[in-house]
Amino acid sequence: MKQSIIFLSLFCPFVLLGIDGGFDEGYYKLPINEKRKVFVEKLSVMLDIAFDKVQKEREFALGVLESGAKNGFRDIQQKDLDKLVEIQQKYRIKNLFDIKAYQSKIDTIPKSMGIAQALVESGTGTSRFTREANNLFGEWTWGAKGLVPKKRQKGKTHKIKIFDSLQESVESYLLNLNRHASYKELRTLRASYRKSGKKLTGLKAIETLQNYSAIKGEYVKILRNVITKYNLSEYD
Repeated sequence: MKQSIIFLSLFCPFVLLGIDGGFDEGYYKLPINEKRKVFVEKLSVMLDIAFDKVQKEREFALGVLESGAKNGFRDIQQKDLDKLVEIQQKYRIKNLFDIKAYQSKIDTIPKSMGIAQALVESGTGTSRFTREANNLFGEWTWGAKGLVPKKRQKGKTHKIKIFDSLQESVESYLLNLNRHASYKELRTLRASYRKSGKKLTGLKAIETLQNYSAIKGEYVKILRNVITKYNLSEYD
């Protein structure tokens, strides 16, 4: 069954129950400041879960490639090869054995950036897209399954992607950043910071997100204000 988040109180841990996939109605009755606190903490947990999955994929892929390169991949096991191909296709990596591509595309992001984008894109979880589609980041689709935006411009065919759970939305968002051509600048910046041993902050990473929104630079300014106003950098 799909999961729903029921908050017993602001100060108690949330409980996951098999109901409808999104926030319980009690969440929407909270005052905005309390709602934001609950939302931010929940996003932090969901990002941790998504990061853990990505880290495991990264470790597996790099482990297979580094080990296999020592003997020309002659001894690679079929099950490992199959899993590597699965990861290659998931992240849209052209060359199966291009280790630099795996290093660039399979990685995490500054948590403050993800939280800030979710706050903005979902209206702290109150948007129609979040309530009806568990879509926290405004992701689009051109498939059959999706919500038609009420203010969609004439001639446009995109829909808002529907997810079975909020967690699924978070993982899709991270995958989108990791493989879409629009976010190559983010991946390049991230890789350079990792190589130099520096910590990439959300305030720095958001500078690469102009392609995420039609309002370009204004979107970056909004994210910067959200991160600063709500002290989200502490989550980095």
